Amino acid sequence: MNAQKTKELLERYFDGATSLDEERELQRYFAESDIPDSLKIYRPMFAFFDEERAVQPPAQKPVIRKLRLLSVITGIAASIAILIMFGLPLKQQPDNIIYYVDGKRVYDETAAIALAENKLQMLAQSMQKAQSSMATFEKVQEGVQPLQQLSKISNIYQQMERILVINN
Repeated sequence: MNAQKTKELLERYFDGATSLDEERELQRYFAESDIPDSLKIYRPMFAFFDEERAVQPPAQKPVIRKLRLLSVITGIAASIAILIMFGLPLKQQPDNIIYYVDGKRVYDETAAIALAENKLQMLAQSMQKAQSSMATFEKVQEGVQPLQQLSKISNIYQQMERILVINN
């Protein structure tokens, strides 16, 4: 291959437009001993590619295999645990259930229900008192509105008196 053709192939190579055969041709060319001085700067690059191709990838380390085996065993163990957990019948509730009503322990279910109902009734009574207080408040508000209107009328009347006094 002549120097001109090599330069053209190099330009195409650096543009990423060469085929594999053309790249092999360039590698063979730069492996020869007789190349022009202007092209010798590319020799180390193609020599490096040849060296890299000759290097064998490292074998898979046994640590990775052990980790894979460990993850498989862990997965199997987790699957067995899930099957056992869902395969066991559900336990019945024990007789000694502890209930809490208003922060106090209650061991008897009927007593717990009675206490809870009592607390709910007290809450309902408080809600009724609050509603009646709100109704009273709303009635007071309704009574205040006419007073506020009277106050506005009084202010207007006073302003009119001032205007009349100023004009006289």
